[in-house]
Amino acid sequence: MFGPQEAREAVLGGARIIDSEDPRSALGTIKPRRIMDIADAVLAARRALPVQLSTNIGEDQLLFRRADNGLALAKSAYEQVGKAAQAALGVALAMGTRVHPCGIVKVGLDGMTADQAGEVLREIVATVRRADGLSATRVMAVLFAQDLDLWDTRKTLPQVRRALVGLREYQPCAPDAPGAFDLADHADALGLPGLPEEAALKAAGALPDAARGTHVAVTEPFPHDRYGLTRARRTDRAAIRAMVEASAAAGADAIMLDTSILLKVARIGLVSTAGSTELVDLDRHDTDAHGLARAGILTLDEVRYFVDLCHAHGLEANLAGSLQSHQAQQLWRLVPGLDQLSARGGVSALARDPEGGTGRATRHDRTVQRSLVRGLVPPEQHGHLLVPPPMAGTEDLATLLKRHPDLPAYLTTPHGDLTPLA
Repeated sequence: MFGPQEAREAVLGGARIIDSEDPRSALGTIKPRRIMDIADAVLAARRALPVQLSTNIGEDQLLFRRADNGLALAKSAYEQVGKAAQAALGVALAMGTRVHPCGIVKVGLDGMTADQAGEVLREIVATVRRADGLSATRVMAVLFAQDLDLWDTRKTLPQVRRALVGLREYQPCAPDAPGAFDLADHADALGLPGLPEEAALKAAGALPDAARGTHVAVTEPFPHDRYGLTRARRTDRAAIRAMVEASAAAGADAIMLDTSILLKVARIGLVSTAGSTELVDLDRHDTDAHGLARAGILTLDEVRYFVDLCHAHGLEANLAGSLQSHQAQQLWRLVPGLDQLSARGGVSALARDPEGGTGRATRHDRTVQRSLVRGLVPPEQHGHLLVPPPMAGTEDLATLLKRHPDLPAYLTTPHGDLTPLA
């Protein structure tokens, strides 16, 4: 949630954890005062069930500093751990304990080995446990899942590239470097008119002063194999096991599997419904305006493995990563031990304008709607299936409803309005 109104919408929709993040930031980093505003809104909202607060500390600003040429330099291990603990203490204090005695601090661990992740988590756990009034704060590790082969097929798509430019997820490169493109061709995504020259892009802060030319390449994910998690080019059981074991050994309370902003923009989510005999494949009907279908990384068996391994180590298991209603309602039924599902894109829609204007459909401009939150909550909270128009009338949807006849289904609109599906 980015503000009080979104927090109220989430609570009224049945959310049990209200997460504070800034959708305009690639890492979701949010100001402490904004977290306090959200806490106040949740405290005042009417609700039938207890609600917890959570927020994250992004890993990128903890791992690196920027050199004059715009490239990243690793910080010392001591500085990484110290800054992580400072950030965790800050967001825990901002959440406070008035809404719930146990706030949740999420810790992104992308770009770390299992040993590095363990050191960061261990220091955070020890710090919040000693803090006056915050000793019940829970620490959740976050592993960003990836499929580098799938990413490679999508990262050069024009709509993906443009969205990444808007998020400033790129770096300067030579014109003949792999994946190079001219930043000036996408300057409108930065709010710059026309085809600006190098000097204009630098003046606007879109290029570092040391850049030579206007060619850039999109930011790449941190490959698991570089950090010893697995030799595979996608998140597999070996990577999951390494991070779960490191999190448990460090004293963390939970672990989340998520996807980075890079993959989210490319419509690559955490869970794949393709090729499963149990999950009905509705991903292939979930297409964007360019016809790009949603794709996923983990199979149902890998999700089950993750949940079972977490529980074997005394951790809560949380799934995120562009989860949609058709995935969530199947997962709640097929993986009953799952502790939490988290989402933003799947519960947000075009902002309503009482003056009749039309909101933009970008990730930044969509807002959380209570009607869509109900599409992610579990069966015991009367969650229901939300069906975007491309899925309506498909044979796959009929199959899903036949398998789960207790599941109420609603057709959605771009503004989050619901109509019962006949």
